[in-house]
Amino acid sequence: MELFVALTVGFLFATGTYSLLRPNLLRMVIGFGLISNAVNLSMIACGGFSLGNAAPFVRDPAAVTGLMDPLPPDIILTAIVISFAVGALFLTLSYVVYRDYRTYDPDELPAPVEEDA
Repeated sequence: MELFVALTVGFLFATGTYSLLRPNLLRMVIGFGLISNAVNLSMIACGGFSLGNAAPFVRDPAAVTGLMDPLPPDIILTAIVISFAVGALFLTLSYVVYRDYRTYDPDELPAPVEEDA
């Protein structure tokens, strides 16, 4: 199971990096989403996730050793909410750029104009 999760994380990182390097604002947003999902999945894997049938409440202190640490899922939930908000901001920014300049290609955008004070 760990090999499958590792391969999935690697695939998500690879496709996210490839999408970030393409000259298209929408693909950059998709690449950011893929990389944030890969980070969340790797945090789940590092947190000790297992597919065992252990109960969430254990009365025997010796049986607690195989359970997952509760902190990584809480951090991952926060990371999911933050990445959703940042993704929505990036999509809004991409829409505004397309509306103003009629292009998604960052290389076709005009250079910023410097104003003298």
